[in-house]
Amino acid sequence: MRSLISFALIGCATVLGQTGLKMEAPTRELSPYVLERLGESDRDLFQKLARAPLEAVWSQLVSKGYEHCFINELEALHTRRRLVGRARTIRYLPTRPDLREEIYSKRKQLNYVSAEEAQPGDVLVFDAGSDTRSAVSGEITTVRFLARGGTGLVVDGALRDVPEIAGMPLQVYQRRGQAAAVRPHLMSVDYQVPVRIGNVTVRPGDLLIGERHGILVIPAALADEVLDAALAKEDLESFQRKLLLEGRSIYGVYPPDEKTREEYEASRGR
Repeated sequence: MRSLISFALIGCATVLGQTGLKMEAPTRELSPYVLERLGESDRDLFQKLARAPLEAVWSQLVSKGYEHCFINELEALHTRRRLVGRARTIRYLPTRPDLREEIYSKRKQLNYVSAEEAQPGDVLVFDAGSDTRSAVSGEITTVRFLARGGTGLVVDGALRDVPEIAGMPLQVYQRRGQAAAVRPHLMSVDYQVPVRIGNVTVRPGDLLIGERHGILVIPAALADEVLDAALAKEDLESFQRKLLLEGRSIYGVYPPDEKTREEYEASRGR
């Protein structure tokens, strides 16, 4: 399974200035395994998600009124791996015997269902209400999810088999690990419904960008607009970083005054 490469932070680019300072910027690439399985429109969208700076996208979302869009209560299993994907949601509640029997008589547990139905680029988002007494999923179902083209797990709760899952080409966020199975504390009750992860609401189909410090949740309808704006902002900021590394004063460079903007336009051949 290690040949299935995830959306990962693969390398770094070095920026040099006259001051001799060095600055390492992350280089992000899409997994060929997932990329080749995406439709044409998704392929373009996911490439934008992979490149866009998280904070620049965050500022675009906040400007549109989405102030609760960043999850920072969970721990990233890999500190140098970016998460990119589309949310597929599962909700858990504390076990109640009569309700558990009623639900499970009609369908399988939702970690099985979500792994089996996952599409390329999906991220499984488990709302366990921050309960870490039981794990919501583990290695074997995650192998099936990976084989379906999944890219990550977001768990407001706990996972089993953490060393094995850490060896898979996925990005994973969780509260902590747990050896215990989901029973007797939790039961899966809802699938593909809005869920709460930390202090953020996640809808099925939302786009996710995750770094070591947290996960940004992007409403699907806004994705192209906010990503395009964020990438344009990043282009300007790359030019500003270059000027600062060359020894320029921050005044007039950040934020850019008229002179800096003229220089920036000239650097782009306009």
